[in-house]
Amino acid sequence: MELTGKRVLVLEDEFLIGMELERIANDCGAKSVHVVSTVAELLFWIDSQQPCDIAILEVQARGASSFEAARLLLQRGIPLVFATAYDQQRGGIPGFANVPVVLKPYGKSHILQAVTAAAFKVSHSTAVAKDDDTSGEFV
Repeated sequence: MELTGKRVLVLEDEFLIGMELERIANDCGAKSVHVVSTVAELLFWIDSQQPCDIAILEVQARGASSFEAARLLLQRGIPLVFATAYDQQRGGIPGFANVPVVLKPYGKSHILQAVTAAAFKVSHSTAVAKDDDTSGEFV
């Protein structure tokens, strides 16, 4: 999946990293990129029924987990990617076996590879895992 024409939703609490993700998405042809810095903003965005085609979510933003929001997005069939700086989450997030993880620092190729995997997994399976299969390293 390329980002051409896609509406991208990003949760990132580090301003410069959020700007970099926005730049990457725009460089890859995204139609729009909306960056939020807190889970509360993310949940508000989701609850307001604003459309997006793909989401890139930091696992922890300002001390709050993005997992509730991730489940809501997956229930709506929206592919997502987790981003994290924690090496122990490199292989995946328990309970989200089909959600790719990118380890910070990442580059454009890592994001595109993860977005492609996320779109494929959502279109071919149930994205919220029932087991602990945590494959999906993109570093």
